[in-house]
Amino acid sequence: MLISFIAKKREKTVKEIIKHNVKYLLFLIICGLVGGYFTAVYTIQSLSQDIIDEAIAQVGRIEIVIAITTIQSLGYAVILGIIGKILAKKIGLWRKIEFSKRAIIDTLIISIFGGIAFILADHLIFNNFSDVIKSSYALKPTIEYIIASILYGGVIEEVMLRLFTMSLIALIVQKLAKKDSMDEKSLIIANIVAAVLFATGHLPATILTIGTSPMILIRCFVMNGGFGLMFGYLYRKHGIHSSMIAHAGVHIISKIIWILFI
Repeated sequence: MLISFIAKKREKTVKEIIKHNVKYLLFLIICGLVGGYFTAVYTIQSLSQDIIDEAIAQVGRIEIVIAITTIQSLGYAVILGIIGKILAKKIGLWRKIEFSKRAIIDTLIISIFGGIAFILADHLIFNNFSDVIKSSYALKPTIEYIIASILYGGVIEEVMLRLFTMSLIALIVQKLAKKDSMDEKSLIIANIVAAVLFATGHLPATILTIGTSPMILIRCFVMNGGFGLMFGYLYRKHGIHSSMIAHAGVHIISKIIWILFI
């Protein structure tokens, strides 16, 4: 009897979550599937044939590799997106999609100057320390790469690192500090930790595709960590939609500069 009651209660809760978040869930599902698919395709395009052959040997077919990556992306989007929203509401960071003048200015500044800084840093500094970085700009970005950057980078990574991780860390910091409500200091600490984790999360791909020299590792932490701090600032001040737009915007601006001028 008790088990039946608990099961019905859980079923009702799940139905209520779906009912009140239909548009949000649909957005996460689309971004998870499309972003995951194009991320898988772009990743395969950028890997050496030896690594591709090794992956195929493990799962059987390249289509299975793509499917696994797509499903993984969908899982990140939906599961962490739902939990992240609950956490964000709990700490007061969940906001309706609306843009104040300040939010628009902040988002545009980070998008435009972030996109420019991304390209300039590579061409003025890090190009000199890696032939891989230099050669990577020899070809124009593919459609797959652009879509993956916008949807996976702009949406899925923001769900994982800001909406979920930063919110969770902020809540933990608040509890450890034994505060009754969320304060600015806890949010700033959470932003810094999430930015470091964001940069650390890019290390495997950086090592695999570029290398392990000190300057390349510095590039990974400075660029990804720096952008992570800016996206976290937008999430903290204006909501997750602002950080998503800015993250996608940095990729769009940098790719436009790449296509037109490099």
